[in-house]
Amino acid sequence: MTRSLLDPRQVPPDLLRRYDVQGPRYTSYPPAPHFRPVPLDDLFDRWRRRNDLLDDPGMSVYVHIPFCRVRCLFCGCHTFGCAPDDTVDAYLDGLLREMDLAQRVVDPARPVRQVALGGGTPTYPPVAWLDRLLSAIDARFRVTDDAERSIEVDPRTATPDRVDVLLNHGFNRFSLGIQDFDPDVMQAVGRIQPLERVEALVTRLRARSVPPGINFDLLYGLPGQTLGTVDATADRVLAFRPDRIALFGYAHVPWMRPHQDVLAGGLPTAETKAALGLALADRLLDAGYRQVGMDHFALPADPLVQALDARTLRRTFMGYTTGKGLDNLGLGVSAISWIGASFSQDEKDLAPWRAALDAGRLPVVRGHLHSADDLLRQSLIMALFCTFQADLDALSAELDLDAPALLADDLSRLTPMVDDGLVTWDAHGIHITETGRFFVRNVCMVFDRYLEAGTQRYSRTV
Repeated sequence: MTRSLLDPRQVPPDLLRRYDVQGPRYTSYPPAPHFRPVPLDDLFDRWRRRNDLLDDPGMSVYVHIPFCRVRCLFCGCHTFGCAPDDTVDAYLDGLLREMDLAQRVVDPARPVRQVALGGGTPTYPPVAWLDRLLSAIDARFRVTDDAERSIEVDPRTATPDRVDVLLNHGFNRFSLGIQDFDPDVMQAVGRIQPLERVEALVTRLRARSVPPGINFDLLYGLPGQTLGTVDATADRVLAFRPDRIALFGYAHVPWMRPHQDVLAGGLPTAETKAALGLALADRLLDAGYRQVGMDHFALPADPLVQALDARTLRRTFMGYTTGKGLDNLGLGVSAISWIGASFSQDEKDLAPWRAALDAGRLPVVRGHLHSADDLLRQSLIMALFCTFQADLDALSAELDLDAPALLADDLSRLTPMVDDGLVTWDAHGIHITETGRFFVRNVCMVFDRYLEAGTQRYSRTV
C-alpha cells in the first residue's frame, strides 16, 4: 500500500523548527501583497493583446461573492458577515455593470472554459439572485459546452432550491467547506455544521444522472485537533469518497483578519500541526488518492490528476486547477485578474468598488505588470509548486533566455537546503526531494525577488 510522500519520519523536528518562518503561499508571483497601483492604459493594453491570439487557450471567469451568514473564526477570506438584503441586491447590480465594462477590454467572443464562484459564501444569496447572476454570465460570455463550472459551498446554506438552480445552470463541481468533522473543534472555530447537512447535500448531488465532481476542503492546525480527532475525521471523509480533497494548513494571520486572534491561545505547535497534516495525508494516500501539488489529493481518474500527469496543472488564487494557460477575469470586490503578463485586483471595500462602477470604470485599484525576470521566476515557482521540479532547459527555450545564468545567484543560495536533503539541482533542473515537499514554500522563497524581510507579513510555512 502506498505510503505518504510526507511520512513523519522523513521530516525531522529540527527541520520543522528551522524552516518554520513566515512566507507566501505563492498563488501568484509576485504575491498579492506586492501589488501596487499600475497605469491602467498599460494594463488594459496587455489585456487587449490577448484578444488577438491566433490559438486562444481561452479564459476562466471568477466571481467573488463576499457575504456570509456568520464569519467563521478561522476564515482568511475577504468577506462581510450578515449583510442586509439591499446591500446584497446592490452588489449583484454592480457585478452586472462590471461584466459590461470588462467587455470593452476583453473580447466576449473569447471561449470561457471555466466559471468559478467563490467567497465568502456563494450559497448565501437567495435563489433568484443566483439565477440572475448565472444567466448574466451565460448571456455576456461565450461559455463552452464542456466548461468546468465550480462553486465553493457552505453545506449549512446549500438548501435544495439553491443546489437545484446551480445544477440547472450546468454547475459540475462543488467544493464543500468541511474543515473538520469533530463537533468540539468546529464549535471552537465558530462553525456548527451537522454531519446530516453534509450527507443530505452529497446525496442530492450524486442523485443526478451525471453526478458533479465533489471536493472537500479540510483544515489542520485548528484548536482542539489531535491525532485522534483528525483520524476520526478522515474516517468520515473517506466514507463519502469525494473526488478531490484540499488539505490546507490553517493560516493564522490576525494582523490581516483580527477576528482570528481569539484562536491564538489554542493553536498547536509547529511540530504538532505538521504531524496532523502528515497523518491526514497518509490516510488519503492509503485510500487510493493521488497527491497533487502541495496540498491537494484526487482520485486517479479525476481531471486534476490527468492535468498533473500531462503537466498542464496550474496554481492560481483558487488553488490547483486544470487549464494551464487560461487567462482569468476576476469580478467583484477584491477579485484578482490574471490576464497575459499582468495581475490586477479590484477595490476591497464595497463603497469604492461601487463608486468606480458608477463612474463607468473598472474598479481596479492595484496590480502588477510582469517583466521578463518576473515571468521567469513565476514559471519556475509555479513548476515547483505543481510538480516539485523545474526543467531549466525547458524554461530557457520557452522564454528565450538563459535561465541557469539568470538564476545563478539564487541557485547558489540553495546550498543549505541541499545539505538538509530538501532539494537537488544542476545546470539543467531543480528537484525537490520527498522530505523537501513539505517545505516547498521555503524553497520557492529563495527565488522571490520581492521578498524583503520585515516589509510584509505572511502565514507560517509549517
